[in-house]
Parts: sequence; C-alpha cells; structure tokens
Amino acid sequence: MYHVIIVLDQSKNKSYYHSYVVENGNIECTELPPYADVNKARSCYWDGEKWIYDVDKYVEIVAAQTKEKEAAEQEKRKAEAVPTNEELAAATMEIADNVSIIMEAVSELAEKVALMKGGE
Repeated sequence: MYHVIIVLDQSKNKSYYHSYVVENGNIECTELPPYADVNKARSCYWDGEKWIYDVDKYVEIVAAQTKEKEAAEQEKRKAEAVPTNEELAAATMEIADNVSIIMEAVSELAEKVALMKGGE
C-alpha cells in the first residue's frame, strides 16, 4: 500500500499525483503512476481506483518548466551583462590613461604650432 500526496488542479478539477510518502499521504493506493519520468507521473490523476494519464497536463507541466528555464537563463544573461566594480574601475583607469595620453599629444601639438607661428 502506498501513501500518496495528490494535488488538486482547480482548473481541471482533478487531483494529480505529486509524490508518495511513508505515511500520512492524501490517499492510499496499491500502485503508483506507471511512469519513471516525474513529469509524466505528475500528469496522472486519481479517479478513485486507478491512475489516468492526462496528456494536456503533461504539456502544461513541460511548458511551465520551459518558461521557468528560459526566465532563469534570461536572468543569468542579464547578471552577466552588468559589469562588476572591478571591471568598472579598470575601465575608468583605462579612460584616465587615454585622456592623459591625449592631453600630452595636444600639448606637443600646441608647442609645434607655436614654433610654426614664430614663437619660442
């Protein structure tokens, strides 16, 4: 005898398999859903005597998992796109170095222009 936890899907008004426990499940039955795939097992509802596989519920479960996976991947990509403080500091230092080089070049050009115009 199995002690099984079933969960009511109000939109379908059916109680679907969730898991089994040693004791104190929602129901007692002599068999579990006939699927090793957890998603397929959780797509089975109890009709009072046996487990009945619901293809629509399976599609719903897989779609929800796909949506969750895509959302997690999007969050991961978003987090990877945000630079760290170290990266920002390095970029700031590189910009400062480049500005310094440009300022030195402008000073050299200014001296050459002054010499060309007859200055010292």
